[in-house]
Amino acid sequence: MSNKPPPCPYCRPVNTLCFWGPRPQARWKRPALGLLSLLVNIGLIALFIMLPAGWSAGNLTSLMFLLLIVLIWLASCLGVAVALFACDACVARLWGNV
Repeated sequence: MSNKPPPCPYCRPVNTLCFWGPRPQARWKRPALGLLSLLVNIGLIALFIMLPAGWSAGNLTSLMFLLLIVLIWLASCLGVAVALFACDACVARLWGNV
């Protein structure tokens, strides 16, 4: 029997999205990733709430803007989840080479 811990459930999606390989781990990366991702998340929700009432996704510009908001929101949700539940390697890989 191996004493190896089970793999992190976020390793596979983070390795797929962050194709650049392992990065140096640091203690400050987890709280920084969580705080910044949470701020982006709150800011995008506030932006979406403050859209004008007559705003519609009928034209291409509005649709592209909405798609950009959704993609950034999903990335920030991943950042919050990784900061809370993932291993240190996933946090370092998602944060980058800082």
